[in-house]
Amino acid sequence: MKKFWLLMFSVFAAAVCFSSSKEVQKDAELFEETDTNLKRFVNVMPPDVKTIACIAPGSYPGSKSHKRGVELLRLAGYKVKVMPNVFVRQEKVAQAPLDGRLADFYAAWNDPEVDMVFCVRGGRGSEELLDNIDWSKLKKRPELYFQGYSDITLILCALQAKNNGHPIAGPMAGSMSGMTSDSISAMRKINHGETLGPVKVKTIVPGECKGLPIGGLLQRFAVVADKPYRPDTRGKVIFIEGVSLTPAKVRENLEKLLEKKFFDGVKGVVFCRFARCGDAKEVKRIIEEFAPKLKVPVYSGFPFGHVQRIYPIDFTRPVEVKNGAVTFPAVK
Repeated sequence: MKKFWLLMFSVFAAAVCFSSSKEVQKDAELFEETDTNLKRFVNVMPPDVKTIACIAPGSYPGSKSHKRGVELLRLAGYKVKVMPNVFVRQEKVAQAPLDGRLADFYAAWNDPEVDMVFCVRGGRGSEELLDNIDWSKLKKRPELYFQGYSDITLILCALQAKNNGHPIAGPMAGSMSGMTSDSISAMRKINHGETLGPVKVKTIVPGECKGLPIGGLLQRFAVVADKPYRPDTRGKVIFIEGVSLTPAKVRENLEKLLEKKFFDGVKGVVFCRFARCGDAKEVKRIIEEFAPKLKVPVYSGFPFGHVQRIYPIDFTRPVEVKNGAVTFPAVK
């Protein structure tokens, strides 16, 4: 009988792992969890963050990994408020109803107990949300941390443009469980004002640069370039990642940003990870051919994007690139 139950448990465990593996293969934001330390996110957030509001401004977070990230935040000792519509799905539609996503956004932002708004998933839907948002309903809260990446690039750019909130391009709840240990360490250092780096990168166009960073997804930068909430990129160091694009689309989006003068006045550009973008050598060639057009220092290889080794980029923390390395100097 004991052998029977051991066999049944093994079959169940294998089924769960297989199901999780399929989710990870399908969603570029999700990664397999291999670290068994349930308290690995203790003190990872800024010291003044006690309460975190979780929202899903884009696609519906339907994977176990999304709920796992929320659980890991709670295990780390944070008070977590999951907004009412996060796990409410509209039938046969990838997003929750727009009204619900807007209500969650307003509620999370305006809750005086909330110190940080943390996105559960990206996907698609942030553009629709921003096209319908009433900015007058958001309190002026420059100290409120707001973190996400991928589709959330649009919201981060809007916050920078509106000069409201504290935008951070970084891991979301869904990607937390699969983060590498050095990524968690990097997140802790960024959030606690410690030095991060030097992180070695490849020099494409030589030179040194420093300034405030803006980090995000290439195809969402291409969208935001036409929006009223387009951020001011002058004097900034731009970090660019890509996911699920053909090499031809990588070239097309870069050329659009150049045409829209997105790179005018920037101090430098750092190309990060390009995941699921076809032939990596072809993408590399496209980036290296494009880089001289920018007429600023250009680098590649910073660990940010749809990968397990993801270092956060705080839009309010100066960054410098010199001697082939990226460094976020310590701040008070």
